[in-house]
Amino acid sequence: MNKEQFDIEDNEIRIVGQAAQEENKPKPGRRWWPWLVAALLLLAVGFAFWKTTTPKKPATSTYAAEPAIDEEEQVTYEADTETKAYTCVTCDSINDIALRIYTPVGGHIEMYVGRLPLDDRSIILAAQAADYRADNGQIAGAFVYKGELLSRGHPKYGFCAIIGDVLTMGMSRETALFERAVEQEGYFFRQFSLVHDGKHGESVPKGKAIRRALCYYQESIVIIETQGRESYHDFAQALMDLGVQEAIALVGNEQISTYEEEDAGRFIGDIETKEGVQETYIVWRK
Repeated sequence: MNKEQFDIEDNEIRIVGQAAQEENKPKPGRRWWPWLVAALLLLAVGFAFWKTTTPKKPATSTYAAEPAIDEEEQVTYEADTETKAYTCVTCDSINDIALRIYTPVGGHIEMYVGRLPLDDRSIILAAQAADYRADNGQIAGAFVYKGELLSRGHPKYGFCAIIGDVLTMGMSRETALFERAVEQEGYFFRQFSLVHDGKHGESVPKGKAIRRALCYYQESIVIIETQGRESYHDFAQALMDLGVQEAIALVGNEQISTYEEEDAGRFIGDIETKEGVQETYIVWRK
């Protein structure tokens, strides 16, 4: 600072440091970065919230590894293997439809593939189970026999699984019981669901024939068949009116059924079967 800068009169005012203050003032545009940081933080929080609240899409499943279904979608029954095994047969009529009810008492539940041995006196009740294809006579739909997969696919939603002496039946497009039957050397097959949770099951074909079904009725697993030719729809309605909670179709027409009541064996139906057909049976044995 030179001498002239200090030579001022008494009536003069000089402002000192104004230039320096002007230089230290924030220049326009220097404080934009805090807004950028805040915007980025807001975006990060919003993305984290979206990831935690958006439901994940279920993985595409194959039939060989199906997800489990709710227990409400099925019924489970454990056979009483300690009781003397026999079959109780009763008749009833509802909606002018005559019914015959086979109730197995005791015994072990299993499946059988092939021509049923009619001289096997250990069998107390048997009925053909899975449908077979008209073109080649092979099993229609998924079928597991002693843990071996004999047939794939599930054109029908009704199912029955037998693992040990526990039978589970219901209606579902997918069920982990299929895979469990393979792993634990059990049995599994599919059929039309006629009654599910006391109501009509899936859509069924038209036409009339001798109808037969595996049913959960009065806290027991039974086989119910018509004594005359009926449509699936009328049969299902009769089962519901009877009080059946769950029912899947079995092979009907005049196919063989057999039962033994108090050691008196009897066969019901036509014992002649078609050549080239892969027969399957649900069987109760002593």
